[in-house]
Amino acid sequence: MKTKFSLKHIGTARCSAALVALALILAAGGSQATGVNASVSTNSYGSGQQYKTTVERQSQGDLSAEDLHQASLLTSQLLTHVDKASQQLTDARPDSARSELEKAHALVKVVRGLLPTTMVTTTVKDAQGKEVYRDEQRVQEDQIPIYSGEIAMEVVEPIVEAKRDEAALKGVRLADAEMIHTAVLVDVNYVERKITRALELMAKPEQAATELALIHTAGVRFYAHKEDSPLVDVQHALRLAERMVREKKYDGAKINLQTAKLQLEAYRALVDTSASVSAGDLEKEIQKLSGELENPSAADKIRGMWDKVASWFKRESGQAHQTGAPGTNPAKTTEKANS
Repeated sequence: MKTKFSLKHIGTARCSAALVALALILAAGGSQATGVNASVSTNSYGSGQQYKTTVERQSQGDLSAEDLHQASLLTSQLLTHVDKASQQLTDARPDSARSELEKAHALVKVVRGLLPTTMVTTTVKDAQGKEVYRDEQRVQEDQIPIYSGEIAMEVVEPIVEAKRDEAALKGVRLADAEMIHTAVLVDVNYVERKITRALELMAKPEQAATELALIHTAGVRFYAHKEDSPLVDVQHALRLAERMVREKKYDGAKINLQTAKLQLEAYRALVDTSASVSAGDLEKEIQKLSGELENPSAADKIRGMWDKVASWFKRESGQAHQTGAPGTNPAKTTEKANS
């Protein structure tokens, strides 16, 4: 006999499966080892006449483009396990649900292992130099971008439907649009807590399923920025150009590179001077490469351009991003929207 839940979120399984497919597109090429680099910064606050506060931030590790793609792929996969667990709970199969959640939990640990960490130490000393307060916190930017760019409506709709009841969807228009230009971010910290809580509630399957449903309504967020729309088209054109170069269809590749240039011009009209300069430099690189498409390294150069554009999307507070790589990132961090 099946247990019935009043949940509308079981259909999200096909969503996460599609997200996995999209993340696979991003995860091109093998993962490369990331160097473990540490940096320390210290800031002091207060006159010291009564108290002096010191905040030390010690950051360790870098996140390469390859490992960011890997984290995106694995986060998509853990959502698939969550969806399967929800289905197993609906079918009154708690043992199978537990197995899926244990796999999801294992992937959370892997993703966390890929992300750089920052130890923030806050100390307060009185006028005599005696320490009266000390706190240490381990911090990670663990908002994982599942896919930044074009999101097919058939991929987004199931999660949107789950969010609509909670009024949690902000900044995404569904009417009169076949594509949404946006970013989809997964809050790994929130997802981890809900998975852990669901595992604790396996003896109460309906409550466990409610915890898993919250992953889609509160743990997955959509963001959209006007400035990012041309960048979506730039990425799309670059991806087509790269593929055509690899297939030795050089005329088609050249057309798509010109499309990328036109969209970069549109992007420059929407951003500040520093971002505009970087985009202008990329236009020049594209123009030069257009005459060298038969060079064996042309496709790889186009992929490098794609990664550069990916770093220009506006980044939300706490969003994981590529670190330790050369180049200018004109994107600005924006405040994290409330769920």
